[in-house]
Formats: sequence, C-alpha cells, structure tokens
Amino acid sequence: MKVNEVMVTEVASCSPQMSLQDVAMMMWNNDCGAIPLVDDMEHPLGIITDRDIAMGAALQHRPLWDIRAEDICSHRELYCCSPDDSIKKVLQLMEKHEVRRLPVVNQYNQLCGMVSMGDIVSFTGTETPKKAGDKKISSTETMDFLRHVSAHHPSHKAPAAL
Repeated sequence: MKVNEVMVTEVASCSPQMSLQDVAMMMWNNDCGAIPLVDDMEHPLGIITDRDIAMGAALQHRPLWDIRAEDICSHRELYCCSPDDSIKKVLQLMEKHEVRRLPVVNQYNQLCGMVSMGDIVSFTGTETPKKAGDKKISSTETMDFLRHVSAHHPSHKAPAAL
C-alpha cells in the first residue's frame, strides 16, 4: 500500500510568522493536532503540534499571540515522504525519528498532504482482505511502530529558552 491511499489531502498550513494563537485556532477549526509551516511556494519548513504550542507557552512565559510558529519549531529537522512511498517505508521513517505525522510532498517538494499514525492505524486490519479490492496494512508492522513511537522515551530537559 502507498501513502497516497491513506494520506489526508486537505491540509491546513501556516506561515512561520503566524502566532501560536492563530495556529491553535487553525487546529481547532480543522480538527487536527499538527499544522505544517510552509513558505510562499508551499515548501514545508516545519511542523507545529498542539504539544509544541503548550510547551512553547510554558517555557517562554509569554502569551500565545506573542510567540511565532517559527520560534517553536525552527530548531527541529523536518522529515517528509512522497505520495508514492510505501507504508512500510513511512512506518520505518516515523519509527526511526519518533514522529507521529509526516508532511507529504510532491515532485516539486510542495506540500500535497499529511500522513499520520491515525491514518495508518485506520487502514490496519486483518492480514487477509475479506473481499477483492480491500486493502489493509499489516497489523504486525503497525503494532511494532506504535510500540516504539508511543513508548516513554528518555527524559528531555527543557531548554533554557526557545
């Protein structure tokens, strides 16, 4: 199975200069927990999660409207995948880098979708399709990924300032 069969194609995105308050409202209005940051050409620059917003506000002791999205996620490497990548490859990438979501980019490196742990889980099922045309992802691969990504990881010390 390929990423293009499970990814979400209607993706809200924001500029790096957008305030965390506005990003949080985008998450609320779009019922999502992550928003990719893109440049003027729709190239992904980063991704900001609901947890990033909470931790950014807590660590910076500033209101959300006073913190920019780029202030929170500019220090992290961004991992992306292609619509033609296999789910197995994406699971390996997510597991290796301990991420739960990946922006999907086209041949021009422009954002064309998102794939999340939830998207993959929703297509995980029995190893044998019930009828012709049913596509499922291996439950063994998905469970191995979930165990790794959802496990408690070594404590991360809070940076002095973001």
